[in-house]
Amino acid sequence: MQDPGRLRLDPELHMRDGRIIATLADAIALLREHEARPGVDVRDEVLHHLERAQTAEECQRAVDAFVSWAKELDLLPGPPETVHQRA
Repeated sequence: MQDPGRLRLDPELHMRDGRIIATLADAIALLREHEARPGVDVRDEVLHHLERAQTAEECQRAVDAFVSWAKELDLLPGPPETVHQRA
Protein backbone atom coordinates (compact mmCIF):
# COMPACT_ATOMS: atom_id res chain seq x y z
CA MET A 1 0.00 0.00 0.00
CA GLN A 2 1.10 3.54 -0.64
CA ASP A 3 1.57 5.90 2.27
CA PRO A 4 -1.97 6.33 3.71
CA GLY A 5 -1.12 9.94 4.53
CA ARG A 6 -0.73 10.64 0.82
CA LEU A 7 -3.99 8.99 -0.28
CA ARG A 8 -6.49 11.83 -0.18
CA LEU A 9 -10.28 11.69 -0.03
CA ASP A 10 -12.22 13.75 -2.51
CA PRO A 11 -14.17 15.47 -1.06
CA GLU A 12 -12.82 15.57 2.47
CA LEU A 13 -15.20 14.33 5.14
CA HIS A 14 -16.27 16.88 7.73
CA MET A 15 -17.18 15.04 10.90
CA ARG A 16 -19.83 16.17 13.35
CA ASP A 17 -17.13 16.94 15.98
CA GLY A 18 -15.34 19.33 13.60
CA ARG A 19 -12.58 16.94 12.59
CA ILE A 20 -11.76 16.76 8.90
CA ILE A 21 -10.88 13.39 7.38
CA ALA A 22 -8.74 14.24 4.37
CA THR A 23 -6.62 11.10 3.96
CA LEU A 24 -6.75 7.37 4.55
CA ALA A 25 -4.38 7.95 7.49
CA ASP A 26 -6.96 10.30 9.07
CA ALA A 27 -9.66 7.64 8.68
CA ILE A 28 -7.39 4.96 10.20
CA ALA A 29 -6.58 7.24 13.15
CA LEU A 30 -10.28 7.90 13.84
CA LEU A 31 -11.08 4.20 13.75
CA ARG A 32 -8.24 3.43 16.15
CA GLU A 33 -9.54 6.06 18.60
CA HIS A 34 -12.90 4.31 18.90
CA GLU A 35 -12.92 1.81 21.71
CA ALA A 36 -12.71 -1.74 20.49
CA ARG A 37 -15.38 -4.06 21.73
CA PRO A 38 -14.76 -7.72 22.61
CA GLY A 39 -14.67 -9.85 19.48
CA VAL A 40 -14.55 -8.63 15.92
CA ASP A 41 -16.96 -5.84 15.06
CA VAL A 42 -17.59 -3.61 12.06
CA ARG A 43 -14.99 -1.10 13.23
CA ASP A 44 -12.31 -3.79 13.16
CA GLU A 45 -13.33 -4.92 9.69
CA VAL A 46 -13.29 -1.37 8.30
CA LEU A 47 -9.91 -0.70 9.91
CA HIS A 48 -8.43 -3.87 8.40
CA HIS A 49 -9.78 -2.97 4.95
CA LEU A 50 -8.19 0.49 5.13
CA GLU A 51 -4.87 -0.85 6.39
CA ARG A 52 -4.66 -3.68 3.84
CA ALA A 53 -5.90 -1.91 0.70
CA GLN A 54 -3.38 -2.38 -2.13
CA THR A 55 -5.15 -1.23 -5.29
CA ALA A 56 -7.21 1.84 -6.11
CA GLU A 57 -10.33 -0.33 -6.16
CA GLU A 58 -9.56 -1.78 -2.72
CA CYS A 59 -8.91 1.73 -1.38
CA GLN A 60 -12.25 2.92 -2.75
CA ARG A 61 -14.13 -0.01 -1.20
CA ALA A 62 -12.37 0.63 2.11
CA VAL A 63 -13.29 4.33 2.02
CA ASP A 64 -16.91 3.42 1.19
CA ALA A 65 -16.95 1.05 4.19
CA PHE A 66 -15.52 3.82 6.40
CA VAL A 67 -18.23 6.26 5.27
CA SER A 68 -20.94 3.66 5.97
CA TRP A 69 -19.47 3.01 9.44
CA ALA A 70 -19.31 6.75 10.21
CA LYS A 71 -22.92 7.23 9.06
CA GLU A 72 -24.10 4.34 11.27
CA LEU A 73 -22.55 6.03 14.29
CA ASP A 74 -23.96 9.42 13.24
CA LEU A 75 -20.45 10.88 12.99
CA LEU A 76 -21.21 12.69 9.72
CA PRO A 77 -23.51 15.72 9.68
CA GLY A 78 -26.01 16.42 6.95
CA PRO A 79 -26.87 14.49 3.80
CA PRO A 80 -24.77 11.57 2.54
CA GLU A 81 -21.59 12.52 0.72
CA THR A 82 -19.96 10.80 -2.21
CA VAL A 83 -16.30 10.31 -1.45
CA HIS A 84 -13.55 9.14 -3.77
CA GLN A 85 -9.97 8.26 -2.98
CA ARG A 86 -7.37 10.05 -5.04
CA ALA A 87 -3.61 9.51 -5.14
